[in-house]
Amino acid sequence: MGEEIPARRTWSHAWKVDRLTELCRELVKRGIRVEMSDARPALSVRLRLTTPRVSIQIADGAFVWRRDDTDRHAADDVSGAAHRIAAYPKARDGDDAS
Repeated sequence: MGEEIPARRTWSHAWKVDRLTELCRELVKRGIRVEMSDARPALSVRLRLTTPRVSIQIADGAFVWRRDDTDRHAADDVSGAAHRIAAYPKARDGDDAS
């Protein structure tokens, strides 16, 4: 919340895929299950196979993981975004994932 977004005018498909790939790696390190679609591009994450997915896309240079756009983080700060995104399903679904 309140992070500064990069002052780029356009974000290419390749740039989005690169950022999402980096985010995917960071989330896996944090024990989050991740699926990637390079066609959209987007990620789906969840703690367990039985918990709901959280969709993550890039909009205006930021990772966005809630439809109301209240949860967003600058896409250039992949580690910080991974920390916040991993906390979201853990708080929603419980922290006892494996």
